[in-house]
Amino acid sequence: MSLLIENQLLALALIMTLGLLLGRIRVFGFRLGVAAVLFVGLIVTTIEPEITIPPLVYVIGLSLFVYTIGLEAGPGFFKSMKAVGLRNNSLAFGSIVAATALAWALIKLFKIDAASGAGMLTGALTNTPAMAAVVDALPALIDDQNQLHAVSELPVIAYSLAYPLGVLIVIISIAIFSSVFKIDHNKEAEEAGVAVQQLLGKRIRVTHEDLPAISNIPQLLDLHIIVSRVERGGTQFIPEAGDRTHAGDILTVVGTEEELDIAQNKLGELIDGHPYKNLDLDYRRIFVSNGAIVGIPLKNLRPRFHGMLITRIRRGDTDLVADPDMTLQLGDRVRVVAPAERMDEATRLLGDSYKKLSDFNLLPLVAGLALGVLLGMIEIPLPGGSSLKLGNAGGPLIVALLLGSMGRSGKIVWQIPYGANLALRQFGITLFLAAIGTTAGAGFRKALSDPESLKIIGVGALVTLFISLSVLIIGHKLMKIPFGETAGILAGSQTHPAVLSYVSESTKNELPALGYTSVYPLAMVSKILAAQVLLFLLL
Repeated sequence: MSLLIENQLLALALIMTLGLLLGRIRVFGFRLGVAAVLFVGLIVTTIEPEITIPPLVYVIGLSLFVYTIGLEAGPGFFKSMKAVGLRNNSLAFGSIVAATALAWALIKLFKIDAASGAGMLTGALTNTPAMAAVVDALPALIDDQNQLHAVSELPVIAYSLAYPLGVLIVIISIAIFSSVFKIDHNKEAEEAGVAVQQLLGKRIRVTHEDLPAISNIPQLLDLHIIVSRVERGGTQFIPEAGDRTHAGDILTVVGTEEELDIAQNKLGELIDGHPYKNLDLDYRRIFVSNGAIVGIPLKNLRPRFHGMLITRIRRGDTDLVADPDMTLQLGDRVRVVAPAERMDEATRLLGDSYKKLSDFNLLPLVAGLALGVLLGMIEIPLPGGSSLKLGNAGGPLIVALLLGSMGRSGKIVWQIPYGANLALRQFGITLFLAAIGTTAGAGFRKALSDPESLKIIGVGALVTLFISLSVLIIGHKLMKIPFGETAGILAGSQTHPAVLSYVSESTKNELPALGYTSVYPLAMVSKILAAQVLLFLLL
């Protein structure tokens, strides 16, 4: 222990190592994941309170975590607002507001102190950035330095006490209501059109007359497909803008099995046989590492890819049909159809360099992060002369959402490679949890023997149960949202990846992820603000 007191870096590395190992252990099919790092930090400093980690470490980790989340969620978040996003976010936001109001009433009823009460809310809602915002807000609300020192660790302690049930109650609620409502997850996924389906290529002979231009067929015939090549008179070619099809043409069409069946009815007749035999054209899967082409709609890239066609985009583990309005991201793997002699040209345009992605440009990342920190410093006035701030979590998150949605500004590419984003996100949250856990060791030791701790745990459990029941019952029964998506909304409202992981494993479809990503950013900001407002109302 004396060695860890003297060497803060060793203490940080050891806490992170033990926490990540503990987080991999499954108990009844559930594991804490990276959240275990927080508890290891608490345990180590409960044993030896003199072990400390510099506060800058958890500030850096927190900001990096929320910023990388915002970059990835930005495009989908703003697009979802045009569809189901408004519905989903109204449910999530309303439940957070109601849970905060309930927390205020219970804290007053059971006479819990303000700092512990606000920390308890963040633990019940399993949101570490909100807890950090409460800690950051205390100096602005408490002038007495002695009093500030006495209460500064209380939010972290209360958060840690409420957190475990904040996770378990949500997961148990989802499991119980899935059984009570007799949910058929496969049927839900099929009805919602998100069942996992493989992309296929088939050949269709055109028999219908007066079809639109080939590039307009998907939009005008309401088909989620792409025509990758046309065979006419024994010669294959890639369709260019304005090209039209004629009776007898053979089209190679890419899409899901269901979409291809619809396309067959609208275009002509299916031809048996492999769609890529006897090729005049070649195809290749190429890795996107050229920043000059990312963040630009595919329709605007057509002049650069004249005589070539991008038909599929693999992002993470998901295959997507290349839509003209889609933009490429660093780390995408795309299938390109082109004459064999032009494949090298396609490779140069796309980059195809793992090394270049590993050596990505850090300047946009740190510049965007700096803008986020500056935004988080802006004070929002409150009645009574006090104020609140978005802080080092809310500011970077909002800036990242905006920059992630933009993709690029001129030559500056804000988006970072998919793999790098996940790595930085995991590293950031691990740094934060390890460092923040060490700030409350001495106080946590006292709390374990204090009857007040049971009060905090109990009130936190009631708040968690309330938000779980509210979202699941109102979302699924009253708003008629598919249960898998509703459970994803609850996971997003709790901003907890462990809950999403459980729901995704249970449903084995994309509905939970759809609900989670549509509400996560707004839920994160809402809880950061809600925790500070609750603290202000209690003081």
